[in-house]
Amino acid sequence: MNFVAPIFPVFLLIVLTVYWLIKARERRLDWLLAASLVFYGWWDWRFLGLIGFVTLLSWASALWAGDRTRSPLTRKTAMLVAVVGNLGLLGVFKYLDFFIESGVQALTAMGFSADAGTLGIILPVGISFYIFQALSYVIDVWRGDLPVESRLRRVGLYIAFFPQLVAGPIVRAASFFPQMDRDHRLTRAKVSAGLKAIFVGLVYKAALADSIAPVVDAVYGNPGAEVHAMGQWANSALIAATLAFAAQIYFDFAGYSLIAIGVAHLFGYYIPQNFNYPYLATSIADFWRRWHMSLSFWLRDYLYIPLGGNRGGEARTYRNQMATMLLGGLWHGAAWTFVAWGALHGAALALHRAFTHAVRLPAAEPLAFAALGWALTQAFVLLTWVPFRAADFDQATEVWAAFAGLRASGPDTLPWSVWLIPALLLLDGALGKGWLRGLTRSPALSHPGVWWALAGACTALILALYPLKPAPFVYFQF
Repeated sequence: MNFVAPIFPVFLLIVLTVYWLIKARERRLDWLLAASLVFYGWWDWRFLGLIGFVTLLSWASALWAGDRTRSPLTRKTAMLVAVVGNLGLLGVFKYLDFFIESGVQALTAMGFSADAGTLGIILPVGISFYIFQALSYVIDVWRGDLPVESRLRRVGLYIAFFPQLVAGPIVRAASFFPQMDRDHRLTRAKVSAGLKAIFVGLVYKAALADSIAPVVDAVYGNPGAEVHAMGQWANSALIAATLAFAAQIYFDFAGYSLIAIGVAHLFGYYIPQNFNYPYLATSIADFWRRWHMSLSFWLRDYLYIPLGGNRGGEARTYRNQMATMLLGGLWHGAAWTFVAWGALHGAALALHRAFTHAVRLPAAEPLAFAALGWALTQAFVLLTWVPFRAADFDQATEVWAAFAGLRASGPDTLPWSVWLIPALLLLDGALGKGWLRGLTRSPALSHPGVWWALAGACTALILALYPLKPAPFVYFQF
């Protein structure tokens, strides 16, 4: 089940109605856990055993890791059991076939005869997200940042909470567990905030991202399919398709995150913001403070800082940045193109740090300097989306050659209307800067009835211009 499936509104209405009719707090939690398992099992009931094992392992390990009466060695061992066990599961389901195939290719390239088939392991949806949540819970308990939870079902709800289960945002246990202890009440403010976030998220996903996807797929090929031949496309088509992908992945993932935040609001729960207008970033460091924020901050707190962070000199800092981004790239998918994407961003972060240390910038950044930083940052981000989307390095190289004008251009071009796609990002950026927010604060437009009437009219117009063709969320493959 996903947020744009026809069955989801029925499911959500049933779950919401029963949830708010239940008065006992613990029974509400039990109902939410049951609903979350139904939501996840809708994909494939066999995956319930996997998420159940992750929950049981994390709960039991945290009981030992958080027990201050045990020795530090015992507590650390319990924490490591959870880390190794959870990452081991992730490695088997997500990366085993990839490493087998890569090993065979490496042996063949060295002249050895190797013919080992892959296992054809199915990737359980959302496994990367809920395993990271499970790890953060155990590590926080071991560090002493969070009290240990003795009730298995509460740990289960934290890991399986359905609004953010399959594609985030990644929620921290320190934020979620206190919310389970509150007596939630249904208020107009919660309903309004939740529905507004869902509305904007659906527009981003269904009206924008799903309408842009065919443009990208026509040039790059369908994700997961065989490598798509690009020879028939003009250079302008490859450039336009890359611009389109930059918009598609943002509107798709930001839309999903907004829907997740809105659905959680309807139950009285807060899920953190996941995007903060990343295409307004004026540096690569600023970009990673705005893009997929829950993952960026997770990697910072549970990988970069434990590796040493910016302690121990500049060389070690650059090493830690590169290691974090390499693993962040691999987290996105079992392919060397994702590793290359992470490496490019790691190198950019290191160069940005070296530059800012070498050049003393004024406290108030000049407008011209900010504009130059924005242009360079967004150009770099756009070019690095190429290996992220490309099926292999040959395809990525061909697209880069199109950007550089070093490729023989094919005859086929995309419709001129594709070049309007960047305007959507500019409009989104204008909202991020607040240039259009003043309109919504006027007395006439701030009235709830007027707001929802305009929202309905905009929805009808958008659906008329962009036929609703639900497509899988991009980040489900991660």
